[in-house]
Amino acid sequence: MQSIEIIETNAQFKKYLVELFDLMNLDYSTFTDNDVSRRVNYVVLNSINERYKVLDGDYCFINMDLISKMKNNVDISGCIITYGLGSKNTVTISSLDYSSGFVYCLQRDIIYEGKRVIEAQEIPVNMALKDIDELYAAVVAITIGLMEDKCIYDLIKNKTFMTLS
Repeated sequence: MQSIEIIETNAQFKKYLVELFDLMNLDYSTFTDNDVSRRVNYVVLNSINERYKVLDGDYCFINMDLISKMKNNVDISGCIITYGLGSKNTVTISSLDYSSGFVYCLQRDIIYEGKRVIEAQEIPVNMALKDIDELYAAVVAITIGLMEDKCIYDLIKNKTFMTLS
């Protein structure tokens, strides 16, 4: 079971992310409080409005579109994977059309658990998006899915992701 800490000021992002994890049949547990000191497999920092002590995870996803506006410092422990619309991020998107989908772009290889390499790649994703939060959730979910060997078959064979409710 994978442990995932989600740090988010918008509940909609977490809802989308959890729905996508469920679609992938990912075995996970989520945490949302930073009061307890624990190491988790994944930390997802989508946005923040308070000081977090330490983000302690094997892999830390940081939304650079929203974090750059932050005035607080964040201490991070783990491999950092940046995501967002900027061209310098580890994971970004191109050809965005909210009504039909986008192209997921992993711009650098990710070495997972020191054993397996997830190579840089582009994956067309057919998914009608409601808003930017759903896009950010899809980017994180696809990346974790690739790392955990989930959803690869559906994404590569069908080039389709189911539209959320």
